[in-house]
Amino acid sequence: EMGTRILYLVRHGHYHMETDRAQYGKLTALGRRQARRVGRRLASIDLRVMHHSDMLRAAETAEIIAGELSTAIPLKPSKLLREGVPTVPCPWLPDLTRAEAQQHRARMDAAYDRYFKPPRHGQRREVVVAHAHIIRYFVSRAMGDYVIKWARISLTQASLTVIAVGPVPGRAMLTSFNDVGHLSPEMCTFL
Repeated sequence: EMGTRILYLVRHGHYHMETDRAQYGKLTALGRRQARRVGRRLASIDLRVMHHSDMLRAAETAEIIAGELSTAIPLKPSKLLREGVPTVPCPWLPDLTRAEAQQHRARMDAAYDRYFKPPRHGQRREVVVAHAHIIRYFVSRAMGDYVIKWARISLTQASLTVIAVGPVPGRAMLTSFNDVGHLSPEMCTFL
């Protein structure tokens, strides 16, 4: 019998969004505090590995989370977990082409196929630090919903979404969504 993989999906912390500034993509002071809080929240869980997007804001979030854990675990960056837009039209990106969205979706599907499968046996708990769009896409796929609905889901920065995969291959269950119990209300940001 196959095991169960429990994925703790974390959206990266608040970051500098001004593309013309040297700090672009780096976490803000608030983003670093958010990452520390989610790290403390995860510290009591027996985690095996932390996968993360190789984009700066996610990599910084993963490093800060790792520093809060009681046991050192491997950090594994991945281009598969980068931000993207899996469908068009996208209201906030009107110039995104269908071909670009198809490329993003193919990468997101490859990420889903890689991470959302049960282990051979036992239970594995893993962290995935990524971005709002790809986490929303993962949620839509895990629930067997129309993937176009990803754009109608909102995620707070440094929130936790938990999905259990298995023991039946291909079967996923959303067990927690956009959990921000570790953040005070003034620390809850969306952009």
